[in-house]
Amino acid sequence: MKLSATGRILFWRGGSLWIGLAGEPASLHAHHAVQITLPFPGGRAQFQGPSGRWTSYTAALVTAHQPHAFEARGQLVAQIFVEPESHEGRQLQRRYQQDGIVALPSVTVEQQILGLATAYERRARDASLIALARTAIASLSGAIPEPTKLPDARIARAVELIRGRLGDAIPLGAMAAAVHLSPDRFRHLFMKETGVGFRAYLLWQRLECSLAAYIAGETLTEAAHTGGFADSAHFSRTFRRTFGIAPASVLPE
Repeated sequence: MKLSATGRILFWRGGSLWIGLAGEPASLHAHHAVQITLPFPGGRAQFQGPSGRWTSYTAALVTAHQPHAFEARGQLVAQIFVEPESHEGRQLQRRYQQDGIVALPSVTVEQQILGLATAYERRARDASLIALARTAIASLSGAIPEPTKLPDARIARAVELIRGRLGDAIPLGAMAAAVHLSPDRFRHLFMKETGVGFRAYLLWQRLECSLAAYIAGETLTEAAHTGGFADSAHFSRTFRRTFGIAPASVLPE
C-alpha cells in the first residue's frame, strides 16, 4: 500500500512551505524553484542525482532545474521552495548554482529545523510557520550582497500580468505586446531576467496556482481549471513530471 504525504502546504509571494509526513519516493524530476529540505531533528533525507547514486543528508539544498529524486518516506520533513527570480532565490542561485544538490551544515540550519519542527508539532498558525520558513531562507541567502542592478521593469510587469491571468490563455506574443517588446526581444529578456523560458515559467505558476486551489478544497478538476490546465489529467501529468509524485498523493491535514 502506498504511503501518502500528509501535512500543510503554505504559500507566499516567491515561495512555499511543504511540511509534514513524507510519502512515497519522488521519482527523477526537476522544477523551477530552489528546494531546501530540512528533515526534523534526528531524521535524514536521500537524494539521487542524474548519476543514479543515492546520498543521505541531514539537510540539503537543490538548485533550480536540477534533476533529482527524493526519498524520506515516513519521516517528518520541512520542504521550502524558493522562486529563483525572487531576491532570496537569486542569492541562493548565485551561491549554490554550480553545486546542484548541496549538503547544508547542521550548524547552519539546526535552529531553523528545531523551530519549524516545534511549531508544526504545536499546530502553529500559518503565519508563524511561514515566518520561520522565510527566516531559514534568509539565513542561507543573506550573506550575499544585494545586486546593484534592478530587475528589468518590463519583465517585472509581465510577471505581474502572468500571475493575474493564470486561468486564461497567455500567448507569448500578447504578453510581449503588453510590455511593449517584440516577441523575440521579450523571449530573450525574459530568459535573461528569470533564468527560465517564458513557457516553463508560466507552467510553474499554473502548477502553484492549481496546487493552492487543491489544498484549499477544490477537486482536482476544479483546481486544474483554476490554474489554466485543460483538465485534471493534464494537471496531474505535469505535476508528476515536476515533483515526481501525483497531486492526489498529497493529503492536506
